[in-house]
Order: sequence, then structure tokens, then C-alpha cells
Amino acid sequence: MGRRSATTVFYSLALGSGVMRTVSVAFDIVALNTTVIAPLAFGFLSQWTSFAVTLLAVAFLSIRRKKDGRKRALGYHLDPDFDRLRLLPKTPMIYIILAGIFAGVSTLFYYILAGASDASTVLPYGQLVIIYLLVGDLLSEKDTPTVIEIQSIISILFGVLLVGTAPGGFNVMTLLIVLGPLNISSALVTYYQRKTKRYELKPGLRVDSLNMRVWSLLVLNSVMSLLAFPFMTEASWQSMVTSFIPLLGYMVGGSLAAFFAIIMYIRALGRGKMAVVNSLSAISVVLGIPITVIGNLLIPGAFGELNADAFLWSLKMFGVILVMIGIIALEASDVRSVVLVKVKPLTDDLLPDLFDIKGVEKAAALAGYYDYLLSIKSRNLTKTRTLILNKIQKIEGISDFEVLVVMKEYT
Repeated sequence: MGRRSATTVFYSLALGSGVMRTVSVAFDIVALNTTVIAPLAFGFLSQWTSFAVTLLAVAFLSIRRKKDGRKRALGYHLDPDFDRLRLLPKTPMIYIILAGIFAGVSTLFYYILAGASDASTVLPYGQLVIIYLLVGDLLSEKDTPTVIEIQSIISILFGVLLVGTAPGGFNVMTLLIVLGPLNISSALVTYYQRKTKRYELKPGLRVDSLNMRVWSLLVLNSVMSLLAFPFMTEASWQSMVTSFIPLLGYMVGGSLAAFFAIIMYIRALGRGKMAVVNSLSAISVVLGIPITVIGNLLIPGAFGELNADAFLWSLKMFGVILVMIGIIALEASDVRSVVLVKVKPLTDDLLPDLFDIKGVEKAAALAGYYDYLLSIKSRNLTKTRTLILNKIQKIEGISDFEVLVVMKEYT
């Protein structure tokens, strides 16, 4: 795949995941506002319906057909690494289980928030995960944040706080959920999903996003159900029985939207950095307000209760703008470089080791004076040297390398 098409695919996947995430949240919000059912009861019903829909979809996509002389599964077009529905090897399966556990926690609190909010509020709440991913990177590398990183963190944090403004002031419990379990768990989910997607089953073949979705969703639902059981009353179980048929259309629609959102998101994680993928998928923040307003004009009250207070809506709009400014500033501050690497004679293949270095986006083997070409990205040139180049230099077998800073790039 050429550079132009690879970049286009990456941006399409990341942005597409944000759009589909918006559609999925909209289905949930409408279902909760048009049916008498407790948020956790709806979450229980919706998640297990989603698992059934996902399992059937992946089983269907496992059907193989012959094209250009080769038999390939229908799901190959969604993820070229997909072959069929199957259990994964031990290591990626452990990553999936860990991702599913943390996803179960974040999903539980998502439904709690969804039952008391509109789409324009719920979608920005999830963007706080970018801060946790950034802080996690800084702590793991024992590094100090740059000015841009500090400004972005403050901008996103204050933006989320403004979005959560209610007529009576800030809802303390909502803020504690957003600042705590919702986004911390989401950050850990992203981390383990990326580790899974970048795991190489064999040279040139990585774990596919469809099987990842099936098995992580099974773990997610199991964990969320165990956490939700103590809060489920007899009335909750009865409401699930009576509401299943009326809610089925919403749940299937939300499940399919979530399925495509997760598939695109996981594939994007396999191609780029976690913070960048989350930054691009944050288009959902922008889409939340028009969907809430237009949706309520078409179906009054279905997309959450709209407050007529102009000042409150101004605060929410300003909050969304702050979130987007922080995200864009974080993405725009990156410095791109190309590293040409030469190795000593009779050295084994170092391509996997080079690609595993954090900050290396692409790695390629060359024929000529240099043996490998790396495309790297970091917040500034100092971090390029201290966090990436020092690690390259420590790999046994490397004799020399040259760094070229990208001044201008067309994609």
C-alpha cells in the first residue's frame, strides 16, 4: 500500500470510528429517553444483544468466497488480517481479557451517565481519556511534559468541566465518575487493545479486530453484569422483559454502529499512536451538539432534555471548543523524522525490534547502503533524541544511523 493510501486509510478509520461512535451513543440516548427502563437494566439488555449481533455478524463474515483465484473471508474487506471466527493464542487473549475487564468497568459508568445526559454531554466526557493516555506515556518514559502538552491537558480538562455544567452548578458525582473510573478504565482499554492489535501472529499477520471485538465484548459483558447485579431490582428484570421488543430496533442499530466503530478504532490503533487516534476520533465531540439539537427538533425529548438557558448552552459550546483546541494542539505539535539505520554484517532481522520502539510509526527493510528506514513522531526534537534514538542505539547489531527531520510533507 502506498504512502498516500496508507495515510488516507488511517485518517478514514480514526475519523470514521468517531462518527460511528456518535451514532451508537445517539441510539442509546433515544432508547433511554423514549422507554421506561433503568439505565443499568438497559445496559445489561443492550450489551448482551450487542454480543449476539456481533457474534452473528462475525460468523457471517467468516464465510469464504473465491476472488482472483484466492479464497478469502468476507470480513477480509473490513480487516485484511481477518480469516475466520476463532480463539486467539494465549498472549493476545490475555491482553483481550484485560481490555475486556476494564471495558466492563467503563461501560457500567457510561450507562449510568447516559441515563441522565444528552449526546452533546456524554460524547465530550469520553475525551478525557486523551489526558490519561498522555500522562501514562510521560510516566512510563519518566519524562517531563512540554508546554504544549500542559496547555492541551488544561484545555481538555476545563472543556470537559464546562460541558458538564448543569443549571444548579456542577454535578459532583458525575465529575467524579468522569475523572475517575470512566476514563481511567478507557485509557487502560486503549492500551491493551493496541498491544493486542500490534501482536504479530506470524510475519506479516497481526491479530484481527473482528475476533478482538467478539472476545473482548464477551469479557466486557460478563464483568459489567457482575458489577450491575447488586443494583438490579425485581422491577429492573421485569422492565427488561416488557421493553425488549420495543427496544430491539434501537439495540440492534446501536450494536451495529458500535461494531463498526470499534473495528475502525482498533485498526487505526494498529497504524498510529493512541493519543493521535483518540484525537481524530474526537470528531464525535463536534457532532454531539448538532445531533442533540436536530434530533430533539424531530423527536422532542428523545435526545435528552434541552435546557433553554442561553448562558448554559454558551458554556457547553465553549467547553466543546476548549476540548477540540486541546486535541488539535496536541496533534499539531508533533515533530516527524525519518531515521536511516545501518547494521553490522551477519546481524539477524531487527525489523520487529525497531518497530516495537514507542514513537516508531513505520519500519521498512531496505536494499542499499542503509538497511532500515523508520518513520518516527514525537512531541519535540529533544524527545526524539532521548526517548527514541537512544533506544535505537541500544539495540545490538546497529552500527550507525542518520536522522532526517521532516520540514514539509504532502499526504
